[in-house]
Amino acid sequence: MLQPVSKIYFAKSDHYQDTMTCHNKNVGFRIPEYQRTYDWNADNIKRLLEDCLNRFYNLSTSNNESYTFLGTLILVKEDPESTFGGTSLSVVDGQQRLITLILLCCALTEELSLRKNNTNNLQQPTIDWIKKEIDFILERLYDCVIGQLHSNGEKSGFPRVVRLQDDNRAFSHSEAKYHSVIAKFLHDFDNYYSQNDSTFSPDPTDENADTLRFFQNYEYIKKQVKLGIYKGNDTSDTTVQSDLDFNQISHDNFQNDGLRKLFKKLDTLSDRTEKDNAISDIVSNSDSHGLVRLMLFSHYVLKSVVLMRIETSDENAAFDIFDSLNTTGEPLTAIETFKPQVMRFERENGYGNFSITESAKHFERLEENLNHIYLENDKRQNETRDLLVTFALYMEGYKLPENLAEQRIYLRTRFERAANSNLKNRIVQSLADIADFRQTYWNKDSIRTLDSIHSNDTSNRLKLCCAFIADMKTSLALPIMARYWAQYQHDEKEDTFTHAVMALTAFLVLRRSITGTTGGIDTDFRKMMRRFCTGLDYSNSLPSLDELKETLKTYLATSRLGVEDKKTWVSRVCEVPLADSSKPLCRFLLFAASDNSTTDHGNPGLLIREEDAIHSDQLAFLNFSKWQDDKYKTIEHVAPVSKSGGWDDEIYDELYTRHTIGNIILLPQKENSSVGNAPWTKKQLFYRALAAKTEEERKSQFEEAKNEGLTFPKRTENLLKKQVRLDMLDPIAKVSD
Repeated sequence: MLQPVSKIYFAKSDHYQDTMTCHNKNVGFRIPEYQRTYDWNADNIKRLLEDCLNRFYNLSTSNNESYTFLGTLILVKEDPESTFGGTSLSVVDGQQRLITLILLCCALTEELSLRKNNTNNLQQPTIDWIKKEIDFILERLYDCVIGQLHSNGEKSGFPRVVRLQDDNRAFSHSEAKYHSVIAKFLHDFDNYYSQNDSTFSPDPTDENADTLRFFQNYEYIKKQVKLGIYKGNDTSDTTVQSDLDFNQISHDNFQNDGLRKLFKKLDTLSDRTEKDNAISDIVSNSDSHGLVRLMLFSHYVLKSVVLMRIETSDENAAFDIFDSLNTTGEPLTAIETFKPQVMRFERENGYGNFSITESAKHFERLEENLNHIYLENDKRQNETRDLLVTFALYMEGYKLPENLAEQRIYLRTRFERAANSNLKNRIVQSLADIADFRQTYWNKDSIRTLDSIHSNDTSNRLKLCCAFIADMKTSLALPIMARYWAQYQHDEKEDTFTHAVMALTAFLVLRRSITGTTGGIDTDFRKMMRRFCTGLDYSNSLPSLDELKETLKTYLATSRLGVEDKKTWVSRVCEVPLADSSKPLCRFLLFAASDNSTTDHGNPGLLIREEDAIHSDQLAFLNFSKWQDDKYKTIEHVAPVSKSGGWDDEIYDELYTRHTIGNIILLPQKENSSVGNAPWTKKQLFYRALAAKTEEERKSQFEEAKNEGLTFPKRTENLLKKQVRLDMLDPIAKVSD
């Protein structure tokens, strides 16, 4: 007789806290031995935290609920562990999310415990309430991490998650065995919390790759909790900012009803007036803002992060579910779920046949770009997410998360807000336009074909700039570029678009070269889009090219960067280890320096550009063909990265010196690897041979090498004989010591 489905499967969507304390709080999760270890990287963790934080942010702007759904846990109910007595659930799918959330709870507990006394300037009723709130939160965070076994009026903590083969949960310490990284970590956490230790110092079981990754992940989560949630990225120092990209809740929003609902102990205050006074107290006291954000987000994680829990006692059935969820069907992109909304609107407004509408033509362009170019589902999903990030900035300067649910909501609400059918149609048109733009000026294969669109005078420079921006992965420059491109589509003024792209390229080079890393440039581009966006009603006029340049200059001259002229820029760049942070940037700087320049004979090794000199095609480096040329493909450290013989010791006195632009040249790949760590006497001859203008001159370099007792490997000699002249090496070939 067939079993009823309800006897095989049990499914329930639960808050995270309820998931971790299900089965009457006596649940323990076990990771089967066939499962890989916890191996999420920072990007995975970043995405999960950003999803939670951006949905959490929605509570500050709305009184409605805002949940974060983090997928499905597929669990097998096993026979009871003999020494445990609770309910054992084997994790078939969801281990990475489960452990990440547990580590988040631990990090929140640590930070809350550390900051819980940041209440000095608050009124006493507020302090009393805050302390009750924190105690309430800490108890529940602890419950999600550590369960309790009871015997004869005593209790003993057990890790919520263990690995099946390595660990054994038990009431008595003699029977308990915690050898896996996760179980040992949680056992140490239990001791830290139970004994009210001031700091949590977990003891790694060993130093293998899995253990190191686990502890690196926990340190990464702690850093994001401290810098992103507690400090709230309220510092201009980009070196101590969170990596997370999310909309930050302001202290002004603490009074919003959506957030007030998260305070679970506010009712301990006597009446509405006292509650309002307490909220006003924390809003006006800046010292408490970080602590309150921690409290609110902790409550949100416990009660608004949602997981679907599917339990079965049949392991085969569990794998059937797992295979079904991962192999049948493809998740619909935000644009695919948006299309029915547009079709419904068109039908309601008199168009029985959607295919004849303007919106249908725009969707046809969208689908051409997405479905026919990005054939693999994951690539199509990624491009759709990135496209919508560009679109939201282009439209209203809005920082749209990459989360699929957020993007679906964004498209739906913006379409609903559009005041009339014309504006609704323009939203769909803009989506298609952005897709066209990204495909043409961001896709590296398409950039090569810009000659077919632009005149010869501009296509080469446009190709160079677009290829460089793409190589730098600076996608947040695209919304501004797209605004000038849209104007070019309207008025056909190619020069304005081209010079806007060149200005943005110059800004990117100048900006990145003084920070080395991205150093807040994405934030700058987002801020710019508040001025350069179209506006939801398309009422924002596009600033002129001169206004764009002035805006870019203003961002370079901020107090944090302080670039007012060429002199201040040079003083900063010469001490930035660019080769260690951005190879495309190093290439572009060397191309720009070498463009129509010649050797400065008065300063060996340097370049000079004479204003009245006749330009030479051979020395025209700022063009796409040179950028693609394998001759200048890789960067080469002149003085090797690792200290070796034949080099001045002063080069190695400062760690950054060897990676600065002054120690970098460009070479083909094979030549780069031929003499990488050679002494200067040998490298000098090598460079001179590559820069030789005649075969006779090149031959003389080999003879000089032999006379100095230097020999090149046969392979290197053959490379030098075959290689064409490298003009960019002229200046360094003239340096003698």
